[in-house]
Amino acid sequence: MHLQRARRLALCSLATLPLWAPPLARADEPDPRGAAERPLLVVLEETGETRDGRPVLRLHPAPKAALTVLTRGLSGALLRAYAMEQEYLRQAEQRAPEPAYLLLSSRQGGYAREGFWLEDQDKPQAGYVDLHRDWPLAGKYGAVDQLFPHELTHVIRRQLAGPLQDGGTNQVHALGVRTDRVVAFNEGLAESLQALAIDHPDAAAPTAALADDEVLPARVERQLAAYRRELTARAAVATRMRLGFLIWYGNAEDVLRYHAVKRNAFARAPAVPDALLATDDPYRAYLLESVLPGRPEDPSKSLSRMLESEGVISALMIRWATHEGLRERRPGAAFYARFGVTADQVSPLENVYLKLFHALHEHEPRDLVELVAGYQALFPDEAPMLDALLRDVLGEGWGDAPPELWLANRSFKTGTTVFDQRRALPRAHTFDLNGASLVDLVSVPGVDLALARAILERAPYRSIDELARVPGVDDRLVERFHALAQELETLRAELADEPEDPLSINMIIMPFVWRALGTLALAGLLGTAIAWFTRPSPKPPRPTSPAGALLRSAAVGVAAAFLGVVIGWAQPLAGLGSLLAVLALAAIPTAIWGGRRAHDLGYGVRLGLVWILAALPAAALVSPW
Repeated sequence: MHLQRARRLALCSLATLPLWAPPLARADEPDPRGAAERPLLVVLEETGETRDGRPVLRLHPAPKAALTVLTRGLSGALLRAYAMEQEYLRQAEQRAPEPAYLLLSSRQGGYAREGFWLEDQDKPQAGYVDLHRDWPLAGKYGAVDQLFPHELTHVIRRQLAGPLQDGGTNQVHALGVRTDRVVAFNEGLAESLQALAIDHPDAAAPTAALADDEVLPARVERQLAAYRRELTARAAVATRMRLGFLIWYGNAEDVLRYHAVKRNAFARAPAVPDALLATDDPYRAYLLESVLPGRPEDPSKSLSRMLESEGVISALMIRWATHEGLRERRPGAAFYARFGVTADQVSPLENVYLKLFHALHEHEPRDLVELVAGYQALFPDEAPMLDALLRDVLGEGWGDAPPELWLANRSFKTGTTVFDQRRALPRAHTFDLNGASLVDLVSVPGVDLALARAILERAPYRSIDELARVPGVDDRLVERFHALAQELETLRAELADEPEDPLSINMIIMPFVWRALGTLALAGLLGTAIAWFTRPSPKPPRPTSPAGALLRSAAVGVAAAFLGVVIGWAQPLAGLGSLLAVLALAAIPTAIWGGRRAHDLGYGVRLGLVWILAALPAAALVSPW
C-alpha cells in the first residue's frame, strides 16, 4: 500500500517537474511549505470510496496529457494566478496553500467542488475541478482547456467571496435564461474564461482555430432558426429540433458561448410573436426567449434583465479582461506583495485577475453591481475607464440599477432547465419585476398583453405599490403582485424544508422517448388505415382473405411510417424530405416492380401511390404547421 502510494507520488512529481509555480515573494511570515515545492496543477482519479462524506481520490497514473494542455494558454495563466491567490489567502486568512486540483471522473458535466481525501490526507477545504475523463482536451467548443478554467473560476470565487447567496430565481441557469443577478454573475464570470481560452495567443492550435470557424456557427444558426420556426408554428407534434433538443442544444450552447457572447447578442431580447404571448400557457414563448440570442434589430433588454443574464455578464467580463487600460494599470508594490509577487512578474491578463481577486475578497460581492462598486472603491483611478466599458456593454442606463422585486407565480410552470422541454419536472416560475419580460408578465393572471406592455414601458419600479401608476392596473392587481411576492417567501421556506433532490436526467429524457414512440405508433396506425382504404385490387385478380389484405396494408403503413418519421427527423426538410425519401426508396421501386409483374403500368403507379399516401401522417407529424 505505502509502496504503491510512493510510486504514484513519484510519477506525479516527475510529470509536474517543469510546472512548479514560480517562487513567491515572502510576506512577513514565510510560507512553511514553500511555494516552489507546489506544482501548479495536480491531476487526480477516483477510488470509488468515501470517507466522512467526502470522496477519497488518488493521484492519476497518467497525468501528462492533461498537464501539457492545461499549463499553457489561458488555463496556464489562470493556474499561475491561482497560485498567487493561494498566497493571498495564506496572508489574509492563514489558509494553507494548495495547488489546483483536477479530478478526471466518470461523472458527466463539469463541477467546482470542495473537500476530499487524497488517499490518507484530509483536505476538507481544498477546492478542485471535476471533469469527465473522456472529454476532449482541446480543439472542440467546450473542451477541457475551456471548461477547466471555467470551473476553476468557480473555485476561486467561492474561496475569495464565500458561498453563493440566494438571488431569488427558481430557474436553472443556461446561457440565454434570465435567472437572477447572483447566478448570472457567478456563471457569466466563469463562462467568459471559455471564450478567452480560445482567443489566448498561446492556446493549443486546434483550440485557437475555433476563432475562425465558420462551419459550426453557421450550423447552429440554422438549428436555432429551425427551432424558432417550430416554436412559433400553430402545430408541431414531433418536430425535429424540439424532439431532438437534448441531442443538439448542448453543443450549440458551447458554440454560442464564444460567437454569440462576443457580439453581446444576449443583451438583446429576441422577438416573441404576439400569438405565443396571448395564450393561457406562454411556455413556448418562454423557451424562445430563454434559448435564442437576440439579433441586431431586436430591442435591448432592460438593465435589470441584462444583470440577470449570464450571457451578458460573460460578454462584459471578456471586455473587462481584454481592456488595455485595465490590463496595464498597476497598483503599488504593496498590492502585489499580498500575492507574493512583484509587478514585473505578472502578465497583463494576470494583472486584471489579481485586481478582481482582491475586490472579490475585500467586498464579497453577490453580483456585478456590488463587484463594480467594490472594485472602484479599491481602484478609483480606474473608475472612468470601467464606467465607459459598462455603458458600452450594458447601455447608457448603467449606474442606477433598480432594486430587485422578486415574485413567484405558481400558476405558470417552467421545466427544470431548458432541456426539460416537456416540463417533466415542472417548477413554479419566479421573476424579478424590474427584470421582467412580456412572457413573465402575461403569465400572471389578470395581465393581458396590452397591460404587460404598459407595465414594461413604465419600469423600473422602486416598490410593487408603484404599479398603481400604470393605467389599467387597479388595487386588486397590485394586491395580486404583493401576493406573488409573499408566494416567493413561501416557496423559499418550502424548499428550505425539503431535501435537495438531484436532477433526474431520466425523468427529463423519458417524455422525449415516449413522444417519439407515440409518433411512430400513431403514424403507423394511420398509415395502415390509409393503405387499407387505398389499396388497389390485385393484378392479376386472385382471391385474397381480409386478414391477408390487412397484413399487407399494415406492412406498407408501418414501413411508410417508420421511413417517414425517421427520415423526417434526420434532415432539415422535415415532412417534405420524408415524402421524397419514401418516394425514392419505396414508392418508385414498388411501382416498377408491380407494374412489370402485372404488365399494367397504371396498377404499378397505384401501388406506389399507396406508399406516398401512407407516409402522409408521418410527414404531417414531423412538420411544423
